[in-house]
Amino acid sequence: MQENAITLAMDSIQLLTRRGVTCSDLLSCLYNLKPIDLEVFLEVARRECATLDQISESVDRDRSSIHRCLSKLVSAGLVHKQSRGLKGGGYYHVYSIVEPSKIKEQARQKVKEITESLEGLIDNFESDLRKHLVTKHST
Repeated sequence: MQENAITLAMDSIQLLTRRGVTCSDLLSCLYNLKPIDLEVFLEVARRECATLDQISESVDRDRSSIHRCLSKLVSAGLVHKQSRGLKGGGYYHVYSIVEPSKIKEQARQKVKEITESLEGLIDNFESDLRKHLVTKHST
C-alpha cells in the first residue's frame, strides 16, 4: 500500500507542480482517477441527485462502466450514494457529491500522507542507497 502511495506521489508531484493545474488534476492525482472517473464526478457535481441512467446518458457511456466509476468515487469518499424507494416496490440509487469542504479536507490529509512518505524516503536515502550498492556488488 505504501509503495502505491509513493508511486502515486511521484507521478502527482510532476503533474501538480506544473502551471495551470486544475481541481480535476488534483483529484486525478490524489485519488488515482481516470478521465472517465473525472467526467462522471463532474456530471454528478452538476446535478443535485443523479441516477445511474441519467449519468450514463449524459456522458454517453454504458451503465456498467458508469457503475464502476461511481463505485470508485463512492469508495474514495467523493460521492454519496442514497437508496430511494419506488412506489410499486423496489429501489434505485441517486448520487451526489460530498460537500466540497469535506473533499478539500480529505485532499489535505492525502497530501500530508504523501509528504510524510516523501520525507521518510529522504530521511532514509543514504542508508537505502548503501543497501542497494551492497546488494549490487555482492551479486
